[in-house]
Amino acid sequence: MNAEQLNIDDFVNYETEYRAIIKGAKPSGGNLVGRCPFHDDQKNSFSVNLKTGQWHCFSEDRGGNFIDFWAELNGVDTKEAYKQILEKYGKLEEPKQDKKPKQEYKNYSLAEYTFTKHLPEDFLKDTCGITTAKDKDGSQYLKMPYFNEENTTPIFRKRYGDKEFRWSWGSSGKLILYGDWRLPELRKTGWAVLVEGESDTQTLWYLKVPALGVPGASNFNARMVPKLQDLKLYIHQEPDQGGQTFLAKICRILQESEFVGEVYTWSCKQYGVKDPSELYLKEGAEKATEKIQKAIKRAQKIDLDDISSAIPEAIKGAPVNLRQPEGWIYSEKGISHIDEKKAIPTTVCRTPIILTQRLKSMETGEEKIEIAFKRDGQWSRAIYPRSTVFTSRNITALADLGCTITSENAKQVVSFLAALEAENIDIIQKADSTSTFGWQTKGRFLPGHGDDIVLDIEPSLRGWAAAYHAAGTFEGWVDTMQPHRSRDKFRFILAASFAAPLLRILQQRIFFVYNWGGSKGGKTAALKAALSAWGDPERLMVNFNATQVALERMAGFYNDLPLGIDERQLAGQKQENLEKIVYMIASGTGRARGSKGGGLQALNTWRTVALATGEEPLSTDTTQTGVSTRVLEIYGGPFDDEKSASLMHQQAPVNCGWAGPEFITRLLETDERTITDQYEKMVEEIYAAANGTSGAHIAGISAVALADAIIDTWIFREGKAEQNGQNCDQEAENCYQNGEKRKKALEIRKESWERAVQMAKAIIQEQLTAGVSDVNENATQFIVDWILSNRAQFGDKAIGTCLGFISSTQDKAYIFPSLLNQALTKAGYSPRKTMKYLADKNIIASQPKKNGGREYSISKWFDNRSSRFVEFDIGRFSKAIDPLEEDEAAEAAGIKEKPKAEEWQQLDFDTKSPFEEEETELPY
Repeated sequence: MNAEQLNIDDFVNYETEYRAIIKGAKPSGGNLVGRCPFHDDQKNSFSVNLKTGQWHCFSEDRGGNFIDFWAELNGVDTKEAYKQILEKYGKLEEPKQDKKPKQEYKNYSLAEYTFTKHLPEDFLKDTCGITTAKDKDGSQYLKMPYFNEENTTPIFRKRYGDKEFRWSWGSSGKLILYGDWRLPELRKTGWAVLVEGESDTQTLWYLKVPALGVPGASNFNARMVPKLQDLKLYIHQEPDQGGQTFLAKICRILQESEFVGEVYTWSCKQYGVKDPSELYLKEGAEKATEKIQKAIKRAQKIDLDDISSAIPEAIKGAPVNLRQPEGWIYSEKGISHIDEKKAIPTTVCRTPIILTQRLKSMETGEEKIEIAFKRDGQWSRAIYPRSTVFTSRNITALADLGCTITSENAKQVVSFLAALEAENIDIIQKADSTSTFGWQTKGRFLPGHGDDIVLDIEPSLRGWAAAYHAAGTFEGWVDTMQPHRSRDKFRFILAASFAAPLLRILQQRIFFVYNWGGSKGGKTAALKAALSAWGDPERLMVNFNATQVALERMAGFYNDLPLGIDERQLAGQKQENLEKIVYMIASGTGRARGSKGGGLQALNTWRTVALATGEEPLSTDTTQTGVSTRVLEIYGGPFDDEKSASLMHQQAPVNCGWAGPEFITRLLETDERTITDQYEKMVEEIYAAANGTSGAHIAGISAVALADAIIDTWIFREGKAEQNGQNCDQEAENCYQNGEKRKKALEIRKESWERAVQMAKAIIQEQLTAGVSDVNENATQFIVDWILSNRAQFGDKAIGTCLGFISSTQDKAYIFPSLLNQALTKAGYSPRKTMKYLADKNIIASQPKKNGGREYSISKWFDNRSSRFVEFDIGRFSKAIDPLEEDEAAEAAGIKEKPKAEEWQQLDFDTKSPFEEEETELPY
């Protein structure tokens, strides 16, 4: 059986294995908790999942699977650990061996080591305790013991030929500094040189230089620091990437462990050699000693409180400076792995890839990772889920961006990135991320007011995001818009774009502002003007030809910003599709969709004011009431002449993107309770002005009127003189300082308020003139017209299809239910909804059913048989038999003539402003 095909989860008893090693092991749910075997653990920081074998040490913030655990515990690599586990459980087929066993390592002896290092054999034996030993298979190796202060030999290191090293069995978690047994005499000296490896340490000892050896940068840990306290340390840095990593790792652990003592760094690089051993071989004992002492005297002091200076710059211009993980190198040439046996770097990937940020989504809680890579001399960034970056099957997605990742090197690239994160977890910053604009947590707003938030969006949305930028000047935008605000329709549409971010504060629902009418009235120009407050209007706009999914994604992305939709006529004549769009946008929630991995995708949600234009009305007589109440229709062009509209098309993109961010800045500085209080006052005033009409639109009109009053004060009065869209000018700002200036500020706000109310009244009048009625009322009128226009088809002498009969004595029309339903459906009305409305208004007779619900038909004798009819009270609306003249018929039915438009202009609106009270606080 092929060992690589076996899954150890199928046969390893993780609880038995870990309990045999972990001290103080206790079960906790599906885990086992105890003291970590890899360091002096006093707090039970080690936890293992008994189902998967995954372990983690929270004290050292590292972990892995059972194979990693076995490898570190026994001082072998993971491949050997895997084989040993299979062998223990009888899952490994013994390979067929030749009669003569094949040696795994080349022999090596003390004599060879003495010759290579030019160190006396007696010194290596007596001072260092080095001997020649043999493995069970007969392999000869150099045995270098690691004595501790008690002068025992808990561990030793094996050195074979070709510079191959292995630790003794059970060394994992017990590593100490090479020379630990010499610490008592080093403390008397007061200082020591820290070098990497045994040979440099031995050379320095021979040259009478106090030294300690670190068994590899990755093996230096916090347990070693207490023995170094109060020593003056001189860390030797080799002139390569490994040397830089060694220095950075030592300094970081010293700082984290609160080392007390001075730390310096020095190097043999100035003498053209790599390390003290090479300097000794080149110069001899006397000169080498002299040069080493001179280099130590010139050593550079390191400030451990600012250890970032100890991290070398791996690649010039990198977004973040990271430590090199043990066994890996990243540089301009790409990513390389250092071979454990020969210590030679091997190229893994030609593209240098690093991790720059950890991103936590504020909407879903999902964590992603931002990567940066250098390609064609430039750094680029991208954001991916962790499951993409740290899974070899998925990381090949980076190849689409230009990274040289293939299915062959993917696994090694993932290993590098995992090691890079573990080594730099304190440097790689964590940031909030979002996939939408608008209001964010902690009172932040995008764009412009959340610099610490990372916008995590799909590439297809980047064009929309880039449209929110500033061009020209703030003053130029104000000067462009101000002359046109004298016209109420333009003023209302412009203010509506500022009402969008107010909806969250006011807790108001989404609504449409739909401007329709003939061409050349400047509808699109006004829409561009409104959107120019936030960014480039031409790129922010979409038209009705977009799919419902596209509009949903756009609304979800813009969120609290206005949504501009142009050219209703591009949607065609299908009223049903238009109404679906209105309902979808007005609902504020996208469609629920399943995800590839099961479950549901995150729902798109938004709060917006949709600004739309078209040449035809958005609602019809058959439009459902829900649509009519959500759409505020404004008929007619916002401009008086075509020339003004044409100029706005040109000017809107020139000065854009200033007013919206300035509005948000001032909004963030204002108590939200003040805004809501002023809104309540505005609603009261608009409601009184409406005189019981336009009830469904009062909230929307009031929100826009409040937005207009605010921007008139903040932007068009106080902010006009500001070139760059900053706070209001000093004169207006000082209005708060004393009585006279306060009075001036109050007058500004009062004028803004009264002008906003005047605008709202004009819009209400527009609604009254339009005479938009409820769909149920339209359906009722349709039935009346249908009965009267088809009188010849009622009665037993009906011409053509008989629709029923009319009772002249009761003023009732009795209609066959199926024919009435057919007529309503053909006209676009809902028969079921209409019948319920008619029954509720007692226009038709109804009676309860035996099994619940209501019956909207009755039995009547007709044409010598009993039939079912809908009894419609035609007498309410017109005399069915012997009709009177038109005016007399209307009077008899109780229908009054609607006042003419000029009569509405004479209605007595309440013009009292909340600013007229003497002690009124300053609003917004």
